[in-house]
Amino acid sequence: MADIADAAGMSRPALYQYFRNKRDIFASAFVAIFEDHVDRALQALQSDGTTGQRLEGLLQRFEGDLWELMAASEHSEEIMSAKTADTAEEIQRVIARLRSGVTVFLAEAHPGRSTSAVDRRAEWAEILEFSPKGFKFDTPSVADFRRRLTALARGVAADIDG
Repeated sequence: MADIADAAGMSRPALYQYFRNKRDIFASAFVAIFEDHVDRALQALQSDGTTGQRLEGLLQRFEGDLWELMAASEHSEEIMSAKTADTAEEIQRVIARLRSGVTVFLAEAHPGRSTSAVDRRAEWAEILEFSPKGFKFDTPSVADFRRRLTALARGVAADIDG
C-alpha cells in the first residue's frame, strides 16, 4: 500500500480513505478499464459508417483492445483470475450497459416489433457477445483475434443489411 500511495502522490492514510486494501484498488482499476472500453465501444457503435464498420468498431474497441491489453501484460492470467465477488458484480453492471447499447443499435438497424424481428435481434446480440469468447480458445495472436472480430462484424452486418 505504501508503494501505491507513493505512486499516487498521497499518504498511506489518505489512500485508506478511498480503498480498504490492495484488492479494493485492483477491483476499482479493473472496473475502470472495463468502463473505458465500454465507453469507446459504444462511441464506435454510434459513429458514422456502415453497419459493418460500426459493429467492427464495437468489437475492436471492446474485445480487441482488451485482448491486446491482456496480451501485453505478463500478469494477464493473474488479472483475469483475481476477480472478486464485488468486481464481478461491477463488471456485470458495465457489461449490461454495453448490452443495452447493442440492443438499441440493433433495433435501429433492424426495426420491427414482430416476433421474428425481435428474435433475430436477440440472435445477433448473442452472437456478438459470445463469439469473441470462443475466438480466444486457441490463444490467438492479437492480429488473429482482431481478424476474427472483423469477420464476425462483417458476417452479422451482412445478415442485418440483408
